[in-house]
Amino acid sequence: MKLVGSMRFPGCPQVIRDVRIYAAHWLVMALPEAADDENLLEDLRLLVTELAANAMKHTMSGRWKWGSFRVRLWLGADRIRIEVMDQGWWSGPRLRDDPFETGGRGLQILAAVATKWGVRRRSFGRTVWFELSVQAPAAVDIADVPHRHHVQEPRRELEGRTA
Repeated sequence: MKLVGSMRFPGCPQVIRDVRIYAAHWLVMALPEAADDENLLEDLRLLVTELAANAMKHTMSGRWKWGSFRVRLWLGADRIRIEVMDQGWWSGPRLRDDPFETGGRGLQILAAVATKWGVRRRSFGRTVWFELSVQAPAAVDIADVPHRHHVQEPRRELEGRTA
């Protein structure tokens, strides 16, 4: 797999829309043929939203004044991988299965929709990732897909927010 995109987002709820747009835009730019698949686009938007929201709700990425998380995008011959690197704890996320809870279904959705998913620990935080299968033409050479590295600085109006 080849890294084709990486962007840091400030840990505030207003960026969820930006995360969805970034991931969908990346897919359209990196693999236009796969972007014609509306189900793939919707699955990508849904799952990246869940992971970004979890990073903000359950980790220092959203609880700390200077918190942030990074979204990295990978392209393989027959799949895409999205990683959300947060400032989480060493413990992994937990699947909840209590039918009476009103929230906490994000990882169940992830498990049901993604082809594969998992969690990796990092020195400060963790990476939660998922993969989706794509029907890419055999002629696409992932070595020809440019890497887009973006750094998004916190917006002025968000710099003064309190934790």
